[in-house]
Amino acid sequence: MKFSAKPVLLSAALALAACAAPSAAHSDKEATVSQATRTRSVQSRYGFAETVSRLQQAVKAKGMTVFAVIDHQAAARAAGLEMQPATVIVFGAPKAGTPLMVKDPDFALRLPLKVLVTETGGRVRAVFYDTRDLIADSGISAADVENSLALAGVLIEKTVSQ
Repeated sequence: MKFSAKPVLLSAALALAACAAPSAAHSDKEATVSQATRTRSVQSRYGFAETVSRLQQAVKAKGMTVFAVIDHQAAARAAGLEMQPATVIVFGAPKAGTPLMVKDPDFALRLPLKVLVTETGGRVRAVFYDTRDLIADSGISAADVENSLALAGVLIEKTVSQ
């Protein structure tokens, strides 16, 4: 009796294809895709280190908390890699953010706020999410953030341009 591998390979391929096929049991409610969040970029009139420092000071002066400062360039160097200066400041105010997360628990994934300071081509920029896009596809309205999150962008722009 001669053995043929073709039926075995065909069976294995069909089994793998069945595993990879989307299940009819999944509903649209289980997996949704939201639109990409756009960023705003503001050129800083200061050097890189001063821009990072000024933003941290401005955030703290407004009573917000700096939760983390992530130096991507230092992390790259530690991994034996090189990249442009890039630091992310993670900040927020629990008094402002908590009611938003209570209203829409999924909104917690979008908080705290972040601002990237980066330098490319001799130009220092502050990059952050546009508030309108940050609240898009959420249970949060513009009125909910007009006196909180919306003001963060104004603070960033003012801090790096004045």
